[in-house]
This record gives sequence, structure tokens and C-alpha cells, in this order.
Amino acid sequence: MIRVDTGAIERSAMRLKRAAKSKPLQGLALTAAAYLAEGATERTPVDTGRLRAGWSAAETGAHTAEVCNPVEYASFVEFDTRHWISRQIVPGQKFMHRAKDETAEALPEKIAERVREVIGRCFE
Repeated sequence: MIRVDTGAIERSAMRLKRAAKSKPLQGLALTAAAYLAEGATERTPVDTGRLRAGWSAAETGAHTAEVCNPVEYASFVEFDTRHWISRQIVPGQKFMHRAKDETAEALPEKIAERVREVIGRCFE
């Protein structure tokens, strides 16, 4: 006779269910936002350094976070704008777009790494 005990699997599944609600997985949004803010900081053009220093990431909820820069001219540097006096169009630097694209490319691996870590702890 072969006896199969599924108790260990059930206990691991319960730990996994608790882990899904835990801070390690909730922190993923902040991790992604911090990575994006870092990328934006690296790509931000520097004149006085004020715009580059303005980037921050903050957790806004259990599974949400935001990246912001309160410097009032950030959008003018990012996007095309028209110079007031000469009426010439000043091309945008698109530093945030480039940082977003890089983050979107790297994020799946960062998330998978965190999920593997949490699952590994649940099934130890």
C-alpha cells in the first residue's frame, strides 16, 4: 500500500496564499517605480541639476506607486515646446519615455525574481 500525505502541500499552499497578500509582493509596485525614477534621473539633461534632483518614487497603495517630478518645467523638457520669443520648436528630450521603455523591458525579470524568492520561502 502507498500512502500519500498532502498535508505539506496544503501547508505550503496556505503560506503561498498569505505571501500573496504580504508586503514582499506589495512592494513590487514601489520597486518598479523606483527603477523608473532611477532611469529617468540618469537620462534627465542637466543645466542647473534641479530637474534631475526632482525625481521621486512613492507607494500610493498596496499595489500601486507613482513616479513624479514637481519641477514645473519637467514636461517642457520632456516634450516638444515652442520657444516664446523666437517661435522655434525646441525638441523634447524624451528622457522619461526612454526610461519607461527600459523599465518595461527589465520589469518582467525583476518581478519573476521576487516571485521566485517568495515562492521559495513558502515551499522550504
